[in-house]
Amino acid sequence: MCMLITKTDYLEYTFCRKNLWLRKHKPELFENVEFSDFEKKIIEDGNLAESACRKLFPEGILIESSGKQAIAETKMEIDSDKQTLFQATFQDDVFFIRADILRYSPELHGWELFEVKATNEVKRKVPHHHVNDLAFQKIIIERCGLKIVKASVIHLNREYVKHGAVNFHELFVYADLTGEVIEAEIQVKQEMEDAKAYLNSPEEKGCLCIYEGRSNHCSTFPYSNPEVPEYSVHDFNRIGMSKKKLIDWIDKGELSFADIQNPEALNDAQRRQYDAHTLSRSIVDKDAIHDVLNDLVFPLQFFDYEGYSSAMPLFDGFGAYEQVPFQYSLHILHEDGTIDHKEFLITEPSSDLTLPLIERMKTDIDPKGTVISWYKSYESQRNDKLAELHPEYAPFLKELNDKMFDLMTIFSDGYYVDRAFKGSASIKKVLPVVVPSLSYKTMNIHEGSQASERWEKLISAKTSQAEKDKIAKDLLEYCKLDTWAMVEIYRFLKTL
Repeated sequence: MCMLITKTDYLEYTFCRKNLWLRKHKPELFENVEFSDFEKKIIEDGNLAESACRKLFPEGILIESSGKQAIAETKMEIDSDKQTLFQATFQDDVFFIRADILRYSPELHGWELFEVKATNEVKRKVPHHHVNDLAFQKIIIERCGLKIVKASVIHLNREYVKHGAVNFHELFVYADLTGEVIEAEIQVKQEMEDAKAYLNSPEEKGCLCIYEGRSNHCSTFPYSNPEVPEYSVHDFNRIGMSKKKLIDWIDKGELSFADIQNPEALNDAQRRQYDAHTLSRSIVDKDAIHDVLNDLVFPLQFFDYEGYSSAMPLFDGFGAYEQVPFQYSLHILHEDGTIDHKEFLITEPSSDLTLPLIERMKTDIDPKGTVISWYKSYESQRNDKLAELHPEYAPFLKELNDKMFDLMTIFSDGYYVDRAFKGSASIKKVLPVVVPSLSYKTMNIHEGSQASERWEKLISAKTSQAEKDKIAKDLLEYCKLDTWAMVEIYRFLKTL
């Protein structure tokens, strides 16, 4: 008999069946693959959302056991006329599920199935297809003898804003997907049988991820597609929007940039990336860079926020997944070449979390000079939110946004392209090329998601003062490097 196929397995099958086959048959390939801080945070948010959602069903019974014991316990609770179950467990043939919430409806004469999602909308695309997720569960539960009369997703309300204690009835939204779920059942049943047969078949070569851009590759892509170079046609800028090109290249065996027979078909951004790689040199539009930088007004103020978000809103004025700015770094370059540095970090959240941060910004930033950021929409959106929370500072914050310049556009607009960027304009890709003397690698915090996770620990009452002090130091150093990196990148561009 084939190994068990869970709901997670089914969803992975629809994303990359080869990756699932390897997970089942060659688990050693996954032994050294650790979750990133970002992935851990997603899992944690999912668990928090599910736990919080149970508060909406105070009569619910949690099935705490696992495996066959959980199946037996579920049957026992149903037979004893329990109306609402958390983690109700069912198995039909090789298919196995644990339902987030299952509730009997006397009015509908059947069971309501609820799937809790730590998202702020219903998703209908692989691999996070909420409709197919519910259909998979409905099929198995009904094969086990229960009638599902309603299938819904409970997700976070993007309109909810916390004021005082979290109102869970307002935090969550019910989306009735019953009609869509019933419509999807024929397809899902077929995919279930296909998955069962596939997992019992010999290993096949390659995986269909080869027709996807790099960001959509499965975790075992290099194993399944060893012929694809580390830097390939999958790395073209925004290749997901040029899917027909990618499919054509793959089918013709044109995997590396050098293999491409029709470079004239590339758009401007892709052509610059192609030229930088094949010519082994940077592609630089010095005149465009000069014109852009020449419009900046001194003092140049290199500015960066770090932000925190979570599924469960922690602070008044903010909602689920809404970014909370908790620190900033500011390097000020004066026309005579001198540089000042300012910074601020919230270490002990007050009743009005962001007011001290804005008040310090008002002191530190000169609105007459250009404010320079990297991917300015992030900083601009934070300023818009702060203006909403503190309308008395709205004119100041709007002026900052009006005079903000995005240094990343030099690279995202193709004025400077290097093969080492691999189609990205991320500061983590640009910095090692243009200012190799600076690096994030040696720092205790080296990416934004890690900074967010560390700040959450910094403000926790459970963290010792010694650890708080160390985290604060690491956060300040990380954010400081973000703005110093912009200063040095700007100086490098001026030398051109």
